Amino acid sequence: MGKIIRNRWFWAPAFLVLAILSSCNQDEKPTKPSSTGKPSEILVVSEDNLWKSSAGDSVRSFFAGPVAGLPQPEPYYKLVQIKEDELGRMLKIHRNILIITIDSSMKTPLTEMRRDLWAAPQRVVKISAASIEGIKESFSSKRDEILNLYDNAEMERLNKLYSKSRNQSAIDAVAKKFNLKLNIPADYYLAVEKDNFIWIRRETNKDGQGIIIYSYPYTDTVAFKAAKIQSVRNQFTQLFVPGPSDSSFMVVADEFVTPISRSISLKNQTATETRGLWEVRKDFMGGPFINYTFVDERNNMVIALDGYVYAPNESKLPLLKQVQSVLLSFEYIDIQ
Repeated sequence: MGKIIRNRWFWAPAFLVLAILSSCNQDEKPTKPSSTGKPSEILVVSEDNLWKSSAGDSVRSFFAGPVAGLPQPEPYYKLVQIKEDELGRMLKIHRNILIITIDSSMKTPLTEMRRDLWAAPQRVVKISAASIEGIKESFSSKRDEILNLYDNAEMERLNKLYSKSRNQSAIDAVAKKFNLKLNIPADYYLAVEKDNFIWIRRETNKDGQGIIIYSYPYTDTVAFKAAKIQSVRNQFTQLFVPGPSDSSFMVVADEFVTPISRSISLKNQTATETRGLWEVRKDFMGGPFINYTFVDERNNMVIALDGYVYAPNESKLPLLKQVQSVLLSFEYIDIQ
């Protein structure tokens, strides 16, 4: 049985002339260049005076986070600002672009969102208004939707990357046990496999990432409650996720930070997303985790897709997003 191992562990005309493109077959070559830019980075296109105004302050304060469920404050995204005349050919293919502009001719604020406008995967958002207050009003009403848009692009980019090199044996094990297909990268390995439990891991000398999948019979909607999700997670990790020292094991660390749960739509069905911290009981290890709990109605089973990160003295959010992208890659496999 494996153990958790310490330290291994422009613009406006451009939008108006967009043609409606018909969907392409998967076999066709992409017509857009691959997007560039650092992970968790947004290129903000705004004139200096506007960026230094209260409108810029509202954008900066929102994306500065902090992201829930992390042991230290980390921002949602790093913002890099340029002026409109600097948005040239090379910068237009950045993966995440936010354009903020004042247009005195506009009667009402407008927020436009585009997917793969100049590159792929890419998300481009433009907020236009006649005044600074209009910019602030439009951003405030759409900011959660904008954040979700950029997050989806990050997940898409990572899944595209992982699809190039996968651990097929781990993929087959998950498929056989849970009738689910996950895009598991090649540098993960299968650490523990039980009747209704799988632990898959990636370890380096400085950090670690893990994927935990488990299931149990569905009886009622209590399965979606935060207390039930935490209790079941602890039951499985106590049994099957040991720490580095004798009799140590992983549990949810809720003594000082309560996990945060919310109801979401996941692959067109109800699910609960839980973010929190884990620790190793009887040892000194810990980090963030993210959990998706839902019901596979085909066989009336609750399924939990859970990912965690161990990265002492490092930023946790980029590693957690990588694990999250693996979890969100799941697809149902037809039962014969």
